[in-house]
Amino acid sequence: SVEWYERGNRNTVEGEITTATTEYIVVQGEFIFIEDIISLSGSNDAQETTQHLAEVNDVIDTADDDTLKPARDEKVAAQEGELPRGVFVLPWKGMVGDSFRCTELRSLVEHIETNYGLGQIIVIEVDSGGGAVSEWSEIRDVIFDVKERHRIIAWINKAGSGAAATAFTMDEIYYRSYGYLGSITMYSGNIENVASDEELYAWIKELQGVLAKSSWNPLVAGSMVKSIEAFSYDIDPVTGEITYYDDTSGANVLSRTDQNNMLNAEEAEHCGLSDGTADTGEELAKFLNLEEWVEIDQFGRELASDWWKTLDSWKEGQQDLMQRVQGDVDGKTQKQRLVNQIKAIEELIRWERKLGETAAMASGGALSKDGLIRLRGMILRLKQQLQYVED
Repeated sequence: SVEWYERGNRNTVEGEITTATTEYIVVQGEFIFIEDIISLSGSNDAQETTQHLAEVNDVIDTADDDTLKPARDEKVAAQEGELPRGVFVLPWKGMVGDSFRCTELRSLVEHIETNYGLGQIIVIEVDSGGGAVSEWSEIRDVIFDVKERHRIIAWINKAGSGAAATAFTMDEIYYRSYGYLGSITMYSGNIENVASDEELYAWIKELQGVLAKSSWNPLVAGSMVKSIEAFSYDIDPVTGEITYYDDTSGANVLSRTDQNNMLNAEEAEHCGLSDGTADTGEELAKFLNLEEWVEIDQFGRELASDWWKTLDSWKEGQQDLMQRVQGDVDGKTQKQRLVNQIKAIEELIRWERKLGETAAMASGGALSKDGLIRLRGMILRLKQQLQYVED
């Protein structure tokens, strides 16, 4: 069992330590900083357990496997003899869960593994202000799966909210010189309605776990989610080692208790939350240990472009289609109008396949599972009405 202080409260949890680093442990899903622990007890005595925690490198994540994760300055690559000669690029822009989603990443990975094998470099160009947390969760899970087999990299143009959280799922983050990342506030329903403190602190916990799993320091999470949380750091002038604080006690203060933390390229690199700054592919190639910038094929870019065209087509015709679904249709007779309304509903249902995982969100719920049931019910009722209408 572990007893610890958190935000002035004394807490206790029993269970297996699934993650142990020099800064924190995870027990039964509880994220606990070492400095907050009051006591440890269990099959090992407290001294043995504490000594073990001090020896565990902070890149181990035993929740998923017992292998070492890369340290911050190491790169995951294919085994010798299989090193990739270039990269695959997938642009992610716009709203998370809308134009920015995991369908295209899954398709790109399938294409890569069918044609090129494992251990490839996938560069995600992030240009998004954020989006739906519910959609982000699926993206997170897909990225965690993909990076077990490939080197997946975030290249930041802008990454706010859910897009910033997405970037932190990757083991390498590079910025363009004008790039920025942060302000991962959660909203309830709309941007005017910030989530409750309970929801926000649960979100911080989840984000801390993501940061830890990707070998980024989890202390930055609070300041990016809640404006009352601070973040600062010190850099040892001799060793260059960085020490982080979730308050303003460090010499370098990045977020005070009146703002959500948003890092620009220079700040991120100075505080160790960036692997480097690159404005061009040639500049990024040097960081990736490639001789030159080579995009092996354009499949990822084509996937993204095709999806954006589909989404734009939906948005352009959405309002007219929804009006026709509700009965605002042409027709000289009642029968013609009923037939045209049925055709409109059938057209809307066909969009569910085209929009895929984005259908419910893009349609405002009309193409959700429940929405589809209602639409099919409307068709049945309209067809019944047709039986009693004269030509």
